[in-house]
Amino acid sequence: MARDTKAALAYIGPAMFVLLIVAALPLAVALATSTTNWHLHRAAQREFIGLANYIRLFGDPRFIYSLRVTLLYTAVSVGVSMVGGFVLALMMRRTFPGRNLVRALLTIPLIMTPVVSATMYRVFFYDADRGLFNWILGTLGLPTPVWVASWPMAFYAICIIQIWFMTPFVFLVCDAAMESLPREPFDAAKIDGAGYFQRIFRLVIPMMRDTLIFALIFRITIDYRMFDTIYVTTRGGPARYTEVMSVWVYNRALRSFDVGYANAGSVVMALVVALICLALMMYNYRRREAVS
Repeated sequence: MARDTKAALAYIGPAMFVLLIVAALPLAVALATSTTNWHLHRAAQREFIGLANYIRLFGDPRFIYSLRVTLLYTAVSVGVSMVGGFVLALMMRRTFPGRNLVRALLTIPLIMTPVVSATMYRVFFYDADRGLFNWILGTLGLPTPVWVASWPMAFYAICIIQIWFMTPFVFLVCDAAMESLPREPFDAAKIDGAGYFQRIFRLVIPMMRDTLIFALIFRITIDYRMFDTIYVTTRGGPARYTEVMSVWVYNRALRSFDVGYANAGSVVMALVVALICLALMMYNYRRREAVS
């Protein structure tokens, strides 16, 4: 047993060390500095103030609004991409000419960096005068909005980019999971007269629950802390309507230079997403225990 433990530590030790450096250490620093009055304009005057920054947070309307925008943005982008990726995976179950080519094309958004995706949409799709979306709307005789400079179009704009960017990830996860599903339950369901949607809701989704929960948690952690796409597209505007928590932390730390207060916000941000993911894992665990 001791030999197996040593061998396991030898394999996971380097990864755990890297994780400690890039994740645990910054979190510890954020926790420590969130209890101080640390302002970069007077960095030498840092002092311990306890929970004052956290009390200040929940009396700050701008922070509360950024929390609401973050949760709404995460719910919309994650929800649509989960449904879209699952539906695409179902469509790829059918055999048709060029299916592998379509699969490859569907992964193109995923291989692009978020900054490139956001810049492409902002320049080629969202431009008020020459953007593709407004050209199509104008051709159809419909109103042409100012996508990134008006509410709620700016919110829709950042959601569209993230849905386009991350739906291929959900598709790949669901497609791989569907490939591994056994065929016997589906053949038996067909013999019993179960329809297509009955097979999806009674067989496919329950058998893929673990995979879907994994994809959902991954998607939440990605979208909840999204910064680069939103900053490139709207910079949190117009009038801070799309200022999600990551942009709020950036503005407080690197524009207002109130690092202690910004770190308190980042800690709250981490706690909220941790509680959401923990609730999903507990739900999945209880469902698994109930089934077994």
